[in-house]
Amino acid sequence: MKKIIWAAVLLACSVSVQAETMTNDGVLSLVKQGLGDELLVAKINSEPCNYDTSISSVIALKNAGVSERILAAMVSRCASINASRGIAGDDASTDPLVRHSPGIYLVQDWQKPSGLTHLVAAKSSGMKTSGNGSIIFPLVAKMLLPGETSARTVLSTSPTFYFYFDKNDAAVSDFGQQHSEAVNSPDAFSLVRLKPKKGNRELEMGRMSAFGSSIVGFRKGLSLKSAVPFTSTEQKGGIFEARTGPLEPGEYAFVFTGGDEASRIYDFTIAPPASAGSR
Repeated sequence: MKKIIWAAVLLACSVSVQAETMTNDGVLSLVKQGLGDELLVAKINSEPCNYDTSISSVIALKNAGVSERILAAMVSRCASINASRGIAGDDASTDPLVRHSPGIYLVQDWQKPSGLTHLVAAKSSGMKTSGNGSIIFPLVAKMLLPGETSARTVLSTSPTFYFYFDKNDAAVSDFGQQHSEAVNSPDAFSLVRLKPKKGNRELEMGRMSAFGSSIVGFRKGLSLKSAVPFTSTEQKGGIFEARTGPLEPGEYAFVFTGGDEASRIYDFTIAPPASAGSR
C-alpha cells in the first residue's frame, strides 16, 4: 500500500504546472503589491518579451499607476529582443511569410489575406487528481485552465496556424519562457482538445493504476484520447504552416512541454456555427 501511495505522490508531482510568464497584468499586479521600480525593472530585463506595448496598453498601464521607468523597461525589452531577431517592432506585416515575433499565430478563412492573430500562452490554475489508483478507478492527474472557454474565439473550423521559431536562439525564449528546451519545429507540440468541467478546462497529464501492492499501469504525459492530428510544412527558415482537418466546436490548445517539464499551453475556442454565422 505504501508503494501505491508513493506512486500517487510521484504522479501528482511529476507533472509541472505551466510556469507563469510576465505580462502587462503581471506587472500591474506586482505594482499594486508595492514592489519597487528597481526590482520590477530587473525582473522585466530578465524575462522574455510577453508585453503588449501598444499605445493604448501603455496609456492604460500609466493610468493604473505604473511608473514611466517600468513602462520604459517593458518597451525597451521588447524592442531589443525584436531588433536582435530582425523583426519589425510592431509586427505590422500581415503576410505570414514575413518573420514575426516567435510564437503561434492563426489565420481564419475570413481573415485571409489581411490578418494574423497571435495566440498568447494561457496560465494554468493548478492540478487535480481523481480516482483511487485501482485498476477500475485509476489515479488520474489533470491540469486545469481557468474558465470553460478560452479568451481567444476562432470563427473558422479550419484555421491555418503559423509557427515562428528563431533557430539561432538556444532556448524557446519569447516563445514560451527562458531556459526551456530549444525547439525548431511544430513537431514538438501537441494539439489537444480540452474538456470543460465545473468552471475550468481539463487536460489529462498522467495516469496510474495498481492491483494489490503492485503498480500495473503508469503513464506520464498527454492522453492520446485528447490528441488532434495536424500537419506542418516549413515555408522558409523557421516559419512553419500547420493545418488540421475541420475542427468540431469546442476547446483546443497547442501544448509544449519543455526541458524543465513545465507545460506551455496556447489555447483557443472553435465557435459553434451559429456564433460564426453571427459575426
